[in-house]
Amino acid sequence: MNNSSPLSPESVTLVDANVFISIGNPGKSKHHRFRQTVRRAGVTLLVPARVEEEIEQGGVKPALERAQDEGWAKVVAAPTVSHSKATTAQDIVRRAIASKSASKDEHDVEKADPVFAGLAVEYLLDTERADNITVITADRVAREAIETAMSSLGYEGQITIITLWDLIDSEDDDITLI
Repeated sequence: MNNSSPLSPESVTLVDANVFISIGNPGKSKHHRFRQTVRRAGVTLLVPARVEEEIEQGGVKPALERAQDEGWAKVVAAPTVSHSKATTAQDIVRRAIASKSASKDEHDVEKADPVFAGLAVEYLLDTERADNITVITADRVAREAIETAMSSLGYEGQITIITLWDLIDSEDDDITLI
């Protein structure tokens, strides 16, 4: 793993529930390494409110609560998707994920993954928020789909999509089933 982090305090950083589910609760080595990486980068992770419920259902609410208490994550109300490019980004992601799954059509795709693409575009187009957006996910299919959407809309230089494994190595004794 590279010592330079792809995280930057100048970028709005959105994080998916699957990241918290993958790192587990405090006390797990993955949680510790992720926490250390985020804090070292000086980043505050933004957790869309709709993702908070997924975190609770995943049994890792203590991980989010600790992150909030320590100031490296906060739950935020998602901005209203008002730009047509944000809606287009969501549609592209939904179709791309569905195309990689033989058992799903685009209406069966999990709602959160396309939302991250839309939110990233909304945050970017709201010039008071940020010039650069980072989305962290533990889902490689979602990452590829969001990258496809951002590229097709011309945002590849402003929106970075990374997986948890770009930040920490995946080898350890912790076993987390998701």
